[in-house]
Amino acid sequence: GASKYVYMKRSATAPAVSGTKRPKAAADPPSERAPVARDAGILSAAAVRALASDLDALPTHVEGCVRLLAEGHTVPFIARYRQPETGGMAPPLLRRIDAASRDAASLAARCDAVVAALRKTDRLTAQLEAALRAAPTLAALEDVYAPHKSKPCSLAERARALGCEPAAQAMWRATIDDSGLSQALRAAAAGSGARSSEGGTEAALREGTQKVLAEMTARSPAVREAARGALRRCALVKCTAVAGKLSGSGSGGAGAASSKKASTATAAAVASGGENFRDYADFERPLSAVSSHAWLAMHRGVELKLLRLSVAPRDEASVAAAVARACPPLRSYSARPGGGHRLCLALAEGARDSLPTTHSQVRTHRLLVPCTGAAAEAWSRLLKPSLAREVQRRALEAARSEAIECFAANLSPLLLAPPLRGTAVLGVDPGFAHGHKLAVVSAGTASVTAHATVKPPLPPRGSGSSGGGAGGSRGSSVHDGAAWGEAVRVIAELCDSHGVGAVAVGDGQNSREAQRLVAAAIAATRRGGGRLRYAVVRENGASIYSASDLAAAELGEVPLQHRAAVSIARRLADPLSEFVKIEPAALGVGMYQRDLPAKELGARLDAAVEDAVAAVGVEVNGASPSLLQRVAGLNRKTASALRAHIDTAGELSSRESLRQVPGIGPKTYVNIAGFLRITASDGAPLAEPLDATRVHPEAYAEARALFAAAGIGSGALGQLARRGGGFAEGDCARLRALAAAPAPGGGAASPGGGRAALVELLCDPLLCGDPREQLAPPPQLVASAPRSLADVRAGDVFEHAVVKNAAPFGLFVDVGVGSDGLLHASELKKHGSGRPVPTVGASICVTAKAVDINRGRLSLALHPVWCL
Repeated sequence: GASKYVYMKRSATAPAVSGTKRPKAAADPPSERAPVARDAGILSAAAVRALASDLDALPTHVEGCVRLLAEGHTVPFIARYRQPETGGMAPPLLRRIDAASRDAASLAARCDAVVAALRKTDRLTAQLEAALRAAPTLAALEDVYAPHKSKPCSLAERARALGCEPAAQAMWRATIDDSGLSQALRAAAAGSGARSSEGGTEAALREGTQKVLAEMTARSPAVREAARGALRRCALVKCTAVAGKLSGSGSGGAGAASSKKASTATAAAVASGGENFRDYADFERPLSAVSSHAWLAMHRGVELKLLRLSVAPRDEASVAAAVARACPPLRSYSARPGGGHRLCLALAEGARDSLPTTHSQVRTHRLLVPCTGAAAEAWSRLLKPSLAREVQRRALEAARSEAIECFAANLSPLLLAPPLRGTAVLGVDPGFAHGHKLAVVSAGTASVTAHATVKPPLPPRGSGSSGGGAGGSRGSSVHDGAAWGEAVRVIAELCDSHGVGAVAVGDGQNSREAQRLVAAAIAATRRGGGRLRYAVVRENGASIYSASDLAAAELGEVPLQHRAAVSIARRLADPLSEFVKIEPAALGVGMYQRDLPAKELGARLDAAVEDAVAAVGVEVNGASPSLLQRVAGLNRKTASALRAHIDTAGELSSRESLRQVPGIGPKTYVNIAGFLRITASDGAPLAEPLDATRVHPEAYAEARALFAAAGIGSGALGQLARRGGGFAEGDCARLRALAAAPAPGGGAASPGGGRAALVELLCDPLLCGDPREQLAPPPQLVASAPRSLADVRAGDVFEHAVVKNAAPFGLFVDVGVGSDGLLHASELKKHGSGRPVPTVGASICVTAKAVDINRGRLSLALHPVWCL
C-alpha cells in the first residue's frame, strides 16, 4: 500500500547499520529469513509526528522503534525487552511502524525514478520537483506526475503535433480571449503546414485544442481528487450474471472449468452452475454498503467468468459538475465580468440552449464552450473509466486486507491451543476405499510407535457420512458385520497395547464414520472406555505435509500413506509444534485465501506465527528445526545448525551455550536468547534457573539483585523453574516495591532502560514454562458416537460447541453434527459489546436456530448462559 510518511535518506551522521544481507542465491521464503539490519534510511521528523498521531503514541517512542528496527532487532524482542524505548507498543503497532518505513522507502524510490525520467525529457522544473518530493503517498505522487506523462498515440498528442499546445496552455492559464485564440489557431495552422483534409482548418484545431485541454483537465491533481471524491459519494456497485452461466445446468461453466488456471475448487464451482454466486446474479448496492466478503465473492465470480462487475456513479451529472467546478480554466473564465458562475454550471450540466445575450457574455461564452466541452470530455472519456477501475480496485484491496487480518486473527488462537501432555495419542486419518490410516505417537517425544490401516465397510451412498451431510447411518448394517468388528478390534488393541490416552480423528472426508468407529473401539477396550476419549482435529494441510521433503526427513521409516495420521496425532499432542510445519495459508482458518495476494498473506501469517512462537517460547533441547526456524532471529540454516549442534554435542546446559552454535553471532544471540528456554532433564537443577524464564540474559545481574533485595532465595527460583508459572503474590509485592528504588547494591540498570519493565516481567504469572496450559483449558474430548444434522431440531442446546473459523459476518461453529453451524454477527451484537468475541478454538454454548437439511446448513444463536 501507499505510504503517507515521507522518507528521508540516512545522513552521514546516522547510526551505523550492522549485519550483512544474505546472498540472493541462498534466499529463503519470508518465513525462513532472519531479520537483517536495514541500510535504507529513516523516517523524517514530520513523518514520525504523523505516524505517532495515527498510532496515538509519542514521537519519541516512534523514533525509538524506528532506530531499534534499523539496528536489526526483531519485533518480538523490541516488544518484550525494549518497552521503555517504545512506550510498551504491542507487536502489531511495531509492525505498522516497520511497514511505514518500508512504504516510505518505496515512495522515495519511485519519486527518484520519476524525477530521473522527467529530467531525461527536459520536463523537470524546480517547482515540479518540489511538488513531487512533497507528495505524501504514491497515489498523490502519480497525480502530480500524470500531467507530465506523454502518450504518443493519444488524441491530445496528435493535436499537439498539429500545434494546438500553445493555445491550450494559454487557455489553461486563462491568459487568452476569443480573438487571441483565433489568431493562435491560425498561426498554428500556418506553422504546421497541414492540409484541410489532415485537420488543418480552424474548426479542427479548435477541436484539437479541446482534446489537449481535456487531457490536461483529467491529469490535474485537483480535478482528479474532486472527481474521485464525488464518485465515491455516489458510486453504485452493479453485478450481473453472464448469460447462461448461472442456469444451474452446469453447461455454462464448461469453458472455465477446462481453463489451465482453474483450480479444483473453482472448477467445482463452475461445474455446479455457480450455485454459490446466485446471490450476486442481480446485485446493486451503494459502494458504502458492499461488505468485504461480497467484494471477494463477486471478484471470484468475475474470475470464473460467471459474473460481470461494474462501478458507476448513481448521479453522473453531479460528478461532471464537480469536475467542471475544479477545472482551472473554467474557474478563471467564469469569474470574469460577464462570465457568470451560474452560466458556467449551466454549460457544465449540458444546458447549452441558455445562450448569453450581452456582447461581453458572448465573448466569454465562446471561451467557456471549449473549456466546458473539455471538462465534460475529461470526465466521460478519461476520468470515468479510470476512476471507476480505481474505486473498484481500492475496494477490493480493502476487502483483501480485511480478509488477511481475519486470517491472521484466526490463526493465532489455533497455534496457541493448549497441548495434551503425558499420554500417547492415536491419530486417525479418515478415508474411503483405502480405509482409515492409524498411527500412535508416544508421550513426550511424540515418536511413532505403531501404524496400521483398517477398512470398515463403506457407508451407504447419500448417508451424509462423508462430510456430515443430511442423513445419519447409525444402526445401519455396515456397523454390524465382520469387517466392522475387525476394524474395532484393531483400534482397541492399539489403544490397549500402547497405553493410548486420547484419539485424534481428522475432520476431513468420512470423518463421521471414523468417529463412530473410534467410539465403538473405545467401548471395546479392556478398560471398557475408562478415561479414553477422542477429539476431532483440524486436518487441513496434513496431506500436503505427508508428501513433503520435511515429512520424509522426519518420518522416513513411516509409510507415506500413514504420515498424515502421525501429523493428526501430533496436532492434538502439541498443536504449535506441528502446525508450524504447515504453510499457514493451508490451515483453512480464513476466507477466500485463493483470491488473496500470496505475498501479503504469507507475510502477515508469518508474523502471526512469529508472535505465537514468541508468546509461548521454545524449549530448545526438544524443539524440531521447523519450530526453531519460527523463532524471530533464526532461519532455516541457523535452526538446522542449532539442532545439529544439540544432536552431536548434547543438550544445551545454559543459554550462554547458544553462542557456541555456528551461525549464531552476537546480534542473533541477543534477538533469540529470551525466547529459548532451558529446562532440566530428569529433574536435575539448572545451573542458571533464570534460563527457564522469560528474563533476557542481559538483565540477569539486575534480576539477581532484585531477588536478593526482595528476599527471594535461589531455592524458590529453582522450584519455580521446575514447576512453571510465576511467583507468589507476596514475592511480587516486594518486587514491585523495588521498582522505583535505586538499583540494589549499586548495580547497573538493565540494557532495556527500565527497572519497572523488568519487575513487571518478573511478576508475570507466566514467567516460567509453557503459558498455553495456564491460559486455556485442555482440548475437549468425548467418547460417544457423533450425531448427524438430521438429529438436530430447532431449540437444541450444544454446551461445548467449538469455534472452527471466524469471518466478518459471523462464526462457523462445530456442534458435533458434521456440518459447521453459522453464528451470525447479528447474534453476537445482541449480547452487547462488553463481552469478548469468541476466537477460533473457543468453547461456547449455542442453540440451534434453524436447520436446512437439504442444503446442509445450520443457523445458531448464542445461548443465554454461554461462556468462553
